[in-house]
Amino acid sequence: MSMRLTADEHDWLDAYRQILKGQYPSIVERMITYGSKARGDDHPDSDLDVLLIVKNEGAHLKRQLARLGSELAAMSDAVPSILAYTQDEWETRRERCTFLASRRTRRSAGLMNRIIVIAAWQRAWRALRAGRGSGAGRLV
Repeated sequence: MSMRLTADEHDWLDAYRQILKGQYPSIVERMITYGSKARGDDHPDSDLDVLLIVKNEGAHLKRQLARLGSELAAMSDAVPSILAYTQDEWETRRERCTFLASRRTRRSAGLMNRIIVIAAWQRAWRALRAGRGSGAGRLV
């Protein structure tokens, strides 16, 4: 399946990418879309999951970068969910397969939910590594 975005989401993603490139060209290493929109199995109430991987020296800017995207979305119908990790944080979570699991377990303590989320993350990570992920790419 391919990524399914609305026109507002496309516009928001393009505008956010341009703002990050313009204002923080040496801070954001990668921007990755993931989740139901990236997989193409979203529903009308799905948000647009975006992960920013920030250079370690830009750790103090993570909240500001996410807030920028949220403020930009307030002017459209796009509903992003933005996470920002430093390169070191991303590597640690990737190695431990806890990137999405940590988000879900805050919402639900159910073991089955954690297993499902970890399995979905592992599939998405394998697709990204193989170059098949719809959101894998460097911010250029």
